[in-house]
Amino acid sequence: MFRRLILRGLAFAFGAVVRLRHGLFDLGILPSRPGALKTIVLGNLTVGGTGKTPTTERIARDLQNIIGLKKIGILSRGYGRKTKGFHWVSSGMEAIECGDEPLLLRKNLPDVPVAVCENRLKGLRRMKADHPELEWVVCDDAFQHRRLKPTISLLLLDASQPIAADSMLPAGRLRDLPERMHHADALVITRLDPSASLDEAASAHGIAKATALPLFASYMQPQPLLHWPSGAEAPNGDATLSPDRRERIMAVAGIARPERFMDRLTERFQVVRRECFPDHRAFTEKDYKRWRRIAEGDRLQAIITTEKDAMRIKPELTQGMNIRCEAIKAEWHDTAAFQSWLRTAIERCTK
Repeated sequence: MFRRLILRGLAFAFGAVVRLRHGLFDLGILPSRPGALKTIVLGNLTVGGTGKTPTTERIARDLQNIIGLKKIGILSRGYGRKTKGFHWVSSGMEAIECGDEPLLLRKNLPDVPVAVCENRLKGLRRMKADHPELEWVVCDDAFQHRRLKPTISLLLLDASQPIAADSMLPAGRLRDLPERMHHADALVITRLDPSASLDEAASAHGIAKATALPLFASYMQPQPLLHWPSGAEAPNGDATLSPDRRERIMAVAGIARPERFMDRLTERFQVVRRECFPDHRAFTEKDYKRWRRIAEGDRLQAIITTEKDAMRIKPELTQGMNIRCEAIKAEWHDTAAFQSWLRTAIERCTK
């Protein structure tokens, strides 16, 4: 009981600070201004994953279809990197230099310039100077970056983590005020099963049916397992892992809510060992040695991780291991409806 009271007090104090900060921006005491390029800002209200990275990739592809190639860029803070300031993300970088999520976006979108910068306004100026052909930039996880006034903002809400009954940190998972959702241009409920009710999911987040905000839904589509590093061959010469054989594997994940990934693997494999790490954690040589020892001792057919985690695995330290990774793609429940809204929003902003 005492601990609960302490957490509630801390949550109240945190909420008051967040409310004061927003108030200072809303009154113009703290400045908020548009970036050097038009922006689509993605964000959420909670800590933990809501599918921002797959959604960033999905929206970048949608923008390419609407505007054309070579006109879209991506800007991220680069959470987890050890560098500071502005950096262009290249395929030859390591996650420690730019963050695992920007590196993954660079891999999956090779024709889209990806940059990292904790100061989004500064980052946008640099992107425009270096790539004058850019017209729009998708800003990953920048909903709380109030110094940037977005051209279009999308708020992501995880269908599996309703916020209607949630609390501010540290008593709950909210890092921002629930009423801030009304400052977005559209809401996206992510991870919503295609057979589930959008109205019920919206209600669980406290979204009234009469809301004037456009409301969309997406789901996460796991992709076939890939060898890691790309192009590597399985050490035992077996190019496939068959669910029919219920192969013995170890699951490795350093993401928010890794249980979703690992539970999904149990439907196809014997998950003999689960290795869970904090989100974005850099794997160490000690980790690699332990994985090798477990794989050999337990006679495992493979080590399976997520595509984001694979960005932090060093191939030179895992030679001889049969490592596979699972990519996740975000897909719209109603692609035509979302792209129609996005096209209209872009046209309105470019008039």
